[in-house]
Amino acid sequence: MNRAPSPITRSPTWRSPGRLEHWLHNLLDGRCRFCAARSPRHPLCAGCREDLPWITAACRRCGLPLASGASECAGCLSKPPPFDRTRALWTYTDGVDRLIRAFKLRGDFSAGRLLTSIAAGAMRERTTPCHAPLLPMPLHPVRYRQRGFNQSALIAGWLGPPVIGRLVQRRRNTPPQRGLDAATRQRNLSGAFRLQCPPPRSVVLVDDVLTTGASLRELANCLRSGGTERIEVIVLARAI
Repeated sequence: MNRAPSPITRSPTWRSPGRLEHWLHNLLDGRCRFCAARSPRHPLCAGCREDLPWITAACRRCGLPLASGASECAGCLSKPPPFDRTRALWTYTDGVDRLIRAFKLRGDFSAGRLLTSIAAGAMRERTTPCHAPLLPMPLHPVRYRQRGFNQSALIAGWLGPPVIGRLVQRRRNTPPQRGLDAATRQRNLSGAFRLQCPPPRSVVLVDDVLTTGASLRELANCLRSGGTERIEVIVLARAI
């Protein structure tokens, strides 16, 4: 069986909003989604974008916001996760949480597209590289039929770089993880993923929110068992 596509050799461009998106925004509303002020170029005005709970200093391994200036948090120093780097744009608070819940739980695609567009713009401005294809968090078929979409796959596609599909199967329909502690989440997810084919040597995992990291850890362990050497993570928000 052939190995999945090798890491891309140059950093792709994170996707930019097209003229059609700006035109539709003006046609349908033209106002800021948060404060309702006139915002002809973007669904969030400049002030509300600035007021989002941006993460500016964080643990490079798990994305946890840090005030100390350290490169890694105490938890990752004592027990490193199976991924090498995490980039989280915001804390899961102050309006970002409402938009993600609207997207994930109510199928409000405009909310997810809005956050992903801002995230892609921020990574373009920071010249954030992406040296590997994106792998969205897999969704079990039963959960997919219930929800009708995989929010992580949509986020990955909206970000823009090459996306790997059908590399990993979610073979266990684990119960909802909300409200569970880290140890229980990890037990629920044990053996939840299975490789469909040999993975590439480098992968960027994509998800909406990182809470305890249990799902990402299990997925990363699955990839490591197949030979993946470097794993990075991109999430819209980090729970604190």
